[in-house]
Amino acid sequence: MSVKPLPVPELDATLDRFLATARPLLDDATYEETVQATRDFREQQGSEVHAGLEEFARDENAAGNSWLSEDWLSGYLMTRTSLPLTSNVGFQITGDFGAPGLGRAAELVYRAASVHLQQVRGETPQEVDPRGNEISMEQWRCLEGGLRHPAEEVDEVIRPELSAADREIGVIHRGRLFAVSVSDQDGQPLSLRTVAESLRSVVDGAEAATEPELPFGTLSYLGSEKAAPLLEELTENPHNAEIYDRITHMIFMVNVLDTQAEVIEHLEHSAFEVGHAWAYKPLTYEVCLADDWLAVHVEHSTVDGATILAAVARMQEVAIPEQPAATEIASPEPLAWELSDSLRSTLLDELAAYRRAAALHGVHRVFVPRPHKAELPFRISDDAAQQLIMLYAQLATYNRVRSVYEAVDMREYQAGRTECLRPVTAEAVEFVAALQAGEATLEQFQAALDAHRGWVKACKSAQGIDRHLLGLQYVAERSGVDTSFFANPGLTTMRRDFLSTTSIGGPEQIVRYAFAPTTPEGFGMTYTRLSDGYEFCINYRRDTSEDLEGFARNLTVAAEKLWEFVKRVG
Repeated sequence: MSVKPLPVPELDATLDRFLATARPLLDDATYEETVQATRDFREQQGSEVHAGLEEFARDENAAGNSWLSEDWLSGYLMTRTSLPLTSNVGFQITGDFGAPGLGRAAELVYRAASVHLQQVRGETPQEVDPRGNEISMEQWRCLEGGLRHPAEEVDEVIRPELSAADREIGVIHRGRLFAVSVSDQDGQPLSLRTVAESLRSVVDGAEAATEPELPFGTLSYLGSEKAAPLLEELTENPHNAEIYDRITHMIFMVNVLDTQAEVIEHLEHSAFEVGHAWAYKPLTYEVCLADDWLAVHVEHSTVDGATILAAVARMQEVAIPEQPAATEIASPEPLAWELSDSLRSTLLDELAAYRRAAALHGVHRVFVPRPHKAELPFRISDDAAQQLIMLYAQLATYNRVRSVYEAVDMREYQAGRTECLRPVTAEAVEFVAALQAGEATLEQFQAALDAHRGWVKACKSAQGIDRHLLGLQYVAERSGVDTSFFANPGLTTMRRDFLSTTSIGGPEQIVRYAFAPTTPEGFGMTYTRLSDGYEFCINYRRDTSEDLEGFARNLTVAAEKLWEFVKRVG
C-alpha cells in the first residue's frame, strides 16, 4: 500500500461544477457574463492549458510531489504581511497532563519532545486514515525543527540536517528566550524530571527580572516585507547570527505563561499577541502555569490542522517512564539580541504598529445546542448541519449569501494538502431560504444534505474545483496563455470568502482555534462538535467585519429553526 498520486480532474467537469457553484452567488447579468467567459475558455485556451497541467503533473508525480504542492507552498511563502495576522493559527490543545503548574508544563514538553524526536530519528509510524488509506507524511517534517526564513521576495523553508542527539528547544518566558536541552546523546528525550528542573530554572530566574520592552520574538511578527531587511541587518552582528542559527536548529519552542485568563482571552493572545512565539517557527507550544491552558502556535506554510491533530493525539499516547534522577545538563541559556540604538528604535516603532493592528482582531464564541443523535429521525451529517446553520445566519443577517470556504483534508494523496469544499450550493440556499420563511420541506432538506455529501465525495476523490482552477491558472501564467478567464466575475466572487470555515471534528485533541479572517468584511469560522451541541468560534476584525453581533445571534436562531424543522418532519 502506498500514497496515491494526485490526479488532475476532468476540465469539463470542473467548469460545469464551477458554474453551478457560482450561480447562487451572482445576479443574472453577472452570471451570464461568467457563463460566456467560461464558454470562451472551454472552447479556446482550456484544452491547451489543461494538457499543460497534465504534463506538469506527470513530472511532479515522478518527483514525489503533486501538480499543486510546490505552487501551493510558494503561495504561502510569497506572503509579505504579518503571518499571525494573515495565515498562522493558534490551536487550543488538550491532554491529561496533570494539574496546572511546572509539572504539567514539563509533561507537555516531554511528550512533545518524544514525538518530535521520533520524527527526527525517522521512526514516526505511518499514518493511516479511517478508510485504511496511507497518509502522506510530508507535513510531519515540520516536527524536525527549522523555520521559515523571511526573504526579500519569497521566503525560504530551512530544515536543519541534524540528528536527534543533543538537541535544544526554545523556552519563552516573560518575553525572554532560553535555549534548553531536550535530548541526550542517543537522541532520546531527557527525563521528565530533568525537563521540569530546566523549566524551574527558567521560571525562577525570570522572577527577579523585568520584562523587556521588546519581546524576543518581535521581529517575527512584522511580516517578511519588514522582517527580511531587519533580520539581515540584525544578523550582520556575529552574536545575533549565532542566536538565529540556534533558533533555526531548535526542534520547537514553548511559551510558558504565568497569568490566568479566560479561554477566549488566551486564544486571542496565543494567535495574535506579539511575543508568544517565534512566528516563523513551525510550532511553538504554549502552557499556562496558573490554569489548564495548552496551545500551539502554528506557522501554516508547511502543515495543516489534520497533521497537528494527529501529532497531538500521539503526544497524548506517550508513556511516561519511571522517573530516574535528573540528568546533569547545561543550565538553560538566555539568548538576547544585541541591538544598535537605531535598530532598537525601529523595532519599538514596528512593535507599536503591530500591536495596534493585532488589537483589531478578536474571537467570539457561540454555543448552539443539538439534539442527541438518538432523538433524530434519520442520520444527519454534523458537518452539513453546521454549514446550514452558518448559511442561514448569513441570509438572516445580511439578506444575501456570499462565498464560503470549507477545508477538506487531502493527505491521502502524494504531497497532499487541502481541497476546498463550496457549501453554498443552490440546494442549500433554497432550503435555508424556505426554512427562514417557514416553508421548508423534507425534500429540500434532503437535497441540501445530498449536495453537501456530493461535494465531500468529489473533494475526497480529488475532483474538487478550487485547486484545479488554481493549477490551470499557474500553467496559463507560466505559458503566456491568455489568463482573462481567471479574472471573470464569477471566479473572483467565488474566491472572495465571506466565511473561511474549518473543522477537525470533536474536542478530543484540538478544542478550538483562532486565525485571521481572509477578507476584511468576513469571518474566520471554526466549528467543533460537542456532546450536546456545536461551538462556533467567530474570528473577526473589530473595524471591518460586518455585523458580528447580528451574525452571532442568528447562529443560535438558525440552530433552533433547523432542529425544530427536523423534529417536525421526523
